[in-house]
Amino acid sequence: MLSPERARVMLQSITVPGWGQATVGSNRAAAAFLVAEAAIWGSFTSFRIQQVMRRESYERTALQFAGIDLRGRDEEFRRIVGSYSSSDEYNRLVVRRDAANLYYGDPAAYEAYVAAHSLRGADTWSWSGEQAFDRYASQRKDTQRAGLRANTSLALAVANRIVSAIHAARVAPKATAPRTTWNLEYEPAGDDPTAFRMGLRATF
Repeated sequence: MLSPERARVMLQSITVPGWGQATVGSNRAAAAFLVAEAAIWGSFTSFRIQQVMRRESYERTALQFAGIDLRGRDEEFRRIVGSYSSSDEYNRLVVRRDAANLYYGDPAAYEAYVAAHSLRGADTWSWSGEQAFDRYASQRKDTQRAGLRANTSLALAVANRIVSAIHAARVAPKATAPRTTWNLEYEPAGDDPTAFRMGLRATF
């Protein structure tokens, strides 16, 4: 039975793991959940910092060795820069291929598509060498890995709250169900000694 007391400590533990346990006097459990919560958020902060620093590292690599400024660029563009040695290669292998698939046999439409979708100007790059190209790819993987670990920390924070709430509900005082008693009563009925009145009385 979910009593108001149990509901309250569950809500407390969902808000701050260990709070509900502390309320009902389970101090060791409260300390364990609080320490776990602090460790989770410490890990989350660390991984987020790593993610930002590693993103800045591969942005510097791209600027220095490929001549492309990635600040403000979306994730798809960053992926393309790490997938092709130059923007000319991308235009040749991707844009012209797509144009050929869409407008085979129509040279005018083909050239119009290529002109509209080719990367030019500030969108161009060319990697200085394979080592820098591989370095960029490795730094991006490290950045993505740090982001995934940060997201895992958030999932652990949710799990810690759920487990804390369940534990708090178990250690909280249980509701006392109302007791019902039944009594069978009888007494003589009138002047006849063989006559009796019987009744059943319930007390709530």
